[in-house]
Amino acid sequence: MSALLRRVRDEVFQIIAPEYGTEPDRVTYDMAEGTWVCVRNLPVPLPLTRNGSGLVDVLLLVPPYYPQVPPDGFYCDQNLRIKNHYLLGWRDKYFPQLQQDLVKQGWQWYCAHANPHINSAAWRTTSSPGRGDNLMTYLHLCLAILGKEGSKNS
Repeated sequence: MSALLRRVRDEVFQIIAPEYGTEPDRVTYDMAEGTWVCVRNLPVPLPLTRNGSGLVDVLLLVPPYYPQVPPDGFYCDQNLRIKNHYLLGWRDKYFPQLQQDLVKQGWQWYCAHANPHINSAAWRTTSSPGRGDNLMTYLHLCLAILGKEGSKNS
C-alpha cells in the first residue's frame, strides 16, 4: 500500500467518517490509489442548492504529494449553484483527464482559497493524520467558503 493511500485511508476512517457519518456511501474514497475523497450530503446554505435541500456532494482530488501539498479546489455536484467567479472550469493540474471526466459526469470545480495569497507554505501538516492540517481542514475551508457565498445570496 502506498504512503498516499495509507494517509488518505487513515484520514477517512479516523477523522472524516466519524465527523460526517459512517452510513453506506456517505464518505467514500479511492481505495486503489487514494487520489480522491467524496463526502455526500454536506449541509450548505439553502440558497446555494438548486433543489432547496441545502445538501451537496463534495469531492476532493488528493494531489500526488499530499499531505505536503494541499488539494487545489473542490468539486461539487450539480445541486450547487454559485453565480460568481468560484466556478473556474477545467483546471486540475495533477489529473487533467480525470478532471475532464468529472466535468462530463456533472461535477464542477470551484476555487477554495481563503484569499488569493494562500499557497502550500501556509499549509501545516504533520506525520499524524489527526494533527495539523489534513483533508478535514481543507473540507472545512470549502464549507466556510460556501457558507460565505450563501450569506451573500440570502
